[in-house]
Amino acid sequence: MMAGTTMNAEEALLWALGSDMPQPPFMLNTLTMNPPMIAAETSPGHRRMLQEQLDQAVEQANALRAQEEAEAFDLANGGAACDCAPGEPCCLREFVIEDAADASRKVTWPVPEKGPRTLFLTCKDPYGGQPSAKARLKITSKEDCKQGKAGVPSLRPSNFADDNSVIPDSDERIVTTPFQMPALSGKILPPEVITAVYIMGLAIQSSTYRSQRNPVAAANQCVGAGFGGLTVCPLPHAKLEAEIEGSVGIKIFTSRLPTLSAKLTGKITGEVGNQTLEFEKTGQAEEKQAPPTRAQERQQQGESTPLISFIEDIQDAMNGLAGESGSPDALRAPQSDAFGSSIGIELRLGLKIGNLELKGKEASPDLALALSGCEVTYGLSVTGKMDLLDLFLSRFPRGPEIRRRLANPGNAVSASAECFIKVAGEGDLIYGMGDIASLTIGNADDWEARLEEIEHTFTAKAKITGKIKAAARLDADLWFFKAEASAGAEVSTGWHFGGRVIRSADGGRKTERLYYFEGVILRAYAKFEMSVTEESEDSLDHFGQSTVSSTSTKDSVTATTNAAEPDVVVELMEPEGEEDGWR
Repeated sequence: MMAGTTMNAEEALLWALGSDMPQPPFMLNTLTMNPPMIAAETSPGHRRMLQEQLDQAVEQANALRAQEEAEAFDLANGGAACDCAPGEPCCLREFVIEDAADASRKVTWPVPEKGPRTLFLTCKDPYGGQPSAKARLKITSKEDCKQGKAGVPSLRPSNFADDNSVIPDSDERIVTTPFQMPALSGKILPPEVITAVYIMGLAIQSSTYRSQRNPVAAANQCVGAGFGGLTVCPLPHAKLEAEIEGSVGIKIFTSRLPTLSAKLTGKITGEVGNQTLEFEKTGQAEEKQAPPTRAQERQQQGESTPLISFIEDIQDAMNGLAGESGSPDALRAPQSDAFGSSIGIELRLGLKIGNLELKGKEASPDLALALSGCEVTYGLSVTGKMDLLDLFLSRFPRGPEIRRRLANPGNAVSASAECFIKVAGEGDLIYGMGDIASLTIGNADDWEARLEEIEHTFTAKAKITGKIKAAARLDADLWFFKAEASAGAEVSTGWHFGGRVIRSADGGRKTERLYYFEGVILRAYAKFEMSVTEESEDSLDHFGQSTVSSTSTKDSVTATTNAAEPDVVVELMEPEGEEDGWR
């Protein structure tokens, strides 16, 4: 770029990373972070604010570069001490950044018009716990500095993993990628299956290939030091094949950690970053204790695993039900079997990856992505029974007195209560993408559009219904409750889940998810004064375990019928989400 021209945001960042000019606070951070934040922001107001901050930082960078250029001229003699132009070859005539493993893959400075500026590297070797690769930075043509400056010409590297000292001639430097095999919790799916699905999603997301702070090398010469450099974009080496079928499941309890079970046949083989992925099963059933539920991880590349997110939404909802069943009060109502309440989530799984490979393209600074036979299918079923007695007693107006009496065996004859929910649900999920023999990803202007054109299938839907039974007795008063959804048409309540891929107005792809819980309201429509005999009911949940969801004894009470209006209304659980709330 010639003197007097104005830098845009990308050029300003390259200049700021390479220049040793003192910079105002937050300028470099704004140049680095605001462009990806603007691209991801959905609020017009926030996007406008971020753009204004970025414009201000670009103005600051242009002013500093103008000052840097002015200081390189000998004004006392009325002209430049040399004929260097900012960003153009001077005493440093040419330099390159090469893939240390393949010298045919390189970028060259000065950058030809519409030529490549970025070298894409796939990282495999471990370095500091991250996948890494080596880049060779080399001056290929130079002259003595006409101003006689010490250390000029040379190369000024930034953001390399190992060493960012000035390079007088040539040297190899290490780059690392932020993308690596994810440390996902494996809530339901085995970690190897999650990793395979994660990498599938990662490979076809444009944001994967736009790192926030790439390593940079700039020309260090008399004028325009640091401007007009070359960049390196480090990405994880990836090569996968997979074919798995079978079932996996999780069993959720109210008072202990979940258990996982799996019966899978098949194998997954490959490499992701610096780790080898080897998973082979022969259909033998396995069961183990699941780790504690963790918040869903936010991958740095954004929403690249919508199917995993969908599955975790379902488990999070059922975990939330189990967690909410306990009362916040210190005194709990007695339960005869703390492990009787449980919900089972089972997935019938099919995973196929014929080939997935991301590698450097020979004699090019770009990458080649190959995909074939990539599809995941799930069938989902949810069944079980959860004791909500403590939750009920904490929200029923007469609950504290009933709990107090139940806690004293001598008074239990005058009080009883039960409240439980039976859940059942099913769903189907498909996640896949079309075949591509090879797609070039890198410096060309059209690769992101071509990536968006890859067929991408994601359809997921699930519905879980809950049927609730509740009753309470305190001395002569007896309440029978009817459960209704706070919203929606289900007799008791329902959870709704959805996932889909749609095309936006500009032809791009958009992944949307839906989560909607109808909530639960309990209404006591009658209070009786008649002779009745009440007895606690034992039942078997779908796992064949005895579940006692109330504490009560045989007794006779009398009351007067009042069925016209609800005697008591209890909002057991609040609704969450919106029925049409695709996001």
